[in-house]
Amino acid sequence: MDDADRRHEERRQDLETAAQLHEAIALQRAFGSDAAQRFLKLRGIGDEVAQDALIESYDRRQAARRLRAATVS
Repeated sequence: MDDADRRHEERRQDLETAAQLHEAIALQRAFGSDAAQRFLKLRGIGDEVAQDALIESYDRRQAARRLRAATVS
């Protein structure tokens, strides 16, 4: 199995959960991580999944901000 096949298998297949995670990320931006985690918990999405998704999203946003700041400077 090559990397492309592995990445394809690792992609989220559950579109409903993916939509809820996207909504939680929007809540995180607006109201913070606690609100996003509560939103996911109320929908039955486990703490570990929620933490991973929210942390990855936060890290990507911070990296994008650092890149924009470096480009402007």
